[in-house]
Amino acid sequence: MNEEIVRLEDIVDILNKRWKMILSITVITTLIAGILSFFIIAPKYEASTKLFIGKENSQTQDKNYNNSDIQMYQQLLKTYAGVITTNDLVENAINNADLNVTSQEVLKNLTVTPSANTQILEIKYISKDKTLSRDLVDSITNQFIKESTELIPNGNVKVIESVKMPENPVSPNKKLNIAIGFLLGLMVSIGLAFLLEFVDNTFKTKEQVEQILGLPVVGAIPDDFN
Repeated sequence: MNEEIVRLEDIVDILNKRWKMILSITVITTLIAGILSFFIIAPKYEASTKLFIGKENSQTQDKNYNNSDIQMYQQLLKTYAGVITTNDLVENAINNADLNVTSQEVLKNLTVTPSANTQILEIKYISKDKTLSRDLVDSITNQFIKESTELIPNGNVKVIESVKMPENPVSPNKKLNIAIGFLLGLMVSIGLAFLLEFVDNTFKTKEQVEQILGLPVVGAIPDDFN
């Protein structure tokens, strides 16, 4: 128990001794994270739309539209997702909208996600240009609807959530970055404080001198001696 109390006291002493360094490093890393988030890292915007995949409207009331059909279209979502992310479809969408971007750039930031156990397909695109992100998703959606009718003649692709101009950026997450900067600075500074204490081989107390030398201390100079 005594060893544990001493160890805890030593930790507190180290932190008290180097609290200025710990505070300085923590403040600096937090400020750096804030500056990067607010002034350096360019904001990115996400535009998205949702599509419903099913039969043609004239056939939706058909008795043959049963659970098997629903499961088929749910499985078809993965195929459709693969079609949307093809270079040819993206290239055609870019050309139709006359956008200044390459298909390779688009495919890096384009996400097509089938919603689990539904017939809904979600298309997302992230860009530094909010207008580009909206126009691109809109053009890709139109191009996909056009080509999907050729792949599945009796299929029906309907937009259930139209793409809108994104207002707020999805990145950087300023609050999260600042919190990470604070925690990183705190951990680094505390670790550095213990490292400096570990490599410091000077005697801190008279008890350490007596223990190492095996001799009693006959005199000591107080810390506030002038």
